[in-house]
Amino acid sequence: MRNVGAAICLFFLAPLVAEYLLGDIPLSNLGAMVALAPMYGGGALLIRELVRRTRRGWPTFLLLALAYAAMEEALLTQSLFNPHFMGFDLLGYGYIPALGTALPWLIYVLGIHVIWSMAVPIGLTEALFPAPEQQPWLGRIGLCIAVLLLIAGGMTVALFQRQGDPFRNSPMQVAVSLLLIALLVIAAFRLPRPAPATSPQPAPAASVGPAAALLGSTLLLVYSLGKGRAWPWPATASAELIAVGLLILLFWWSTRIRTWTPMTAWGAAAGGVLVYAAYGYVIQHAFGHDYDMIGHSVLVGLFVLLTLGAGFKVARRRPAAV
Repeated sequence: MRNVGAAICLFFLAPLVAEYLLGDIPLSNLGAMVALAPMYGGGALLIRELVRRTRRGWPTFLLLALAYAAMEEALLTQSLFNPHFMGFDLLGYGYIPALGTALPWLIYVLGIHVIWSMAVPIGLTEALFPAPEQQPWLGRIGLCIAVLLLIAGGMTVALFQRQGDPFRNSPMQVAVSLLLIALLVIAAFRLPRPAPATSPQPAPAASVGPAAALLGSTLLLVYSLGKGRAWPWPATASAELIAVGLLILLFWWSTRIRTWTPMTAWGAAAGGVLVYAAYGYVIQHAFGHDYDMIGHSVLVGLFVLLTLGAGFKVARRRPAAV
């Protein structure tokens, strides 16, 4: 029952972080969870279970989360190629004809899905259900259900998007996207399993959390400033890549050089929650959802309390590598 509770928690936390805490969907539109929970929740459960079942580490998670992000934005919502997605000019800034998309948007949208749609809700849920060593929550039937939920949610989101937007990806864009997603999944399981950390010293949450929050904020702010034409798009894309590269370096250090513990994982997830909680107000205003600021504040308060509660639960247990 504990594992079922953890799986249900992740199923709902993933869409709440990805869309509602971000602020692009107001809390008053909870009906959208009918499609978003199966898509985000099913995806997060599937990725988390595959990584835990195969006893692989964050590089495998990174590639699987990147494959999910590409699937959602290239094939389901089509935002990577749609120049007028939801009425916004997402591709006018930094458009590269050979790619069929804008590089700053590509880095930004894939990055936020990897970090906040997948990593943060998974990390927060594991902190809410701490264990000396994290194990799979689902059996084979549960894993199959997660796959079916992902498919059903993805199809619902795709149908909803196509009903209101005449844009359609070209066959070449679909084919290339499918090929890249398949290559990411294959590469994820071709990677060697993680070697033990070179030091028994734990990676301190007091360092990892603020560093993750700072670098995550940098990724979001760099894109927002660049999109406002504060500087040329190559500078924006370069700064985004630097932020992403430093995040990868941070996780390499905290898992390879130091020992990754439940408290470390909680610190990184807490940093991510706080970043989105603040950034959500910016997105709320940009999307014209100022009328729902009270609802968003309530959601932020609930997430802060939830994150603090998870931290207390982890702190009561003995530190152990995950």
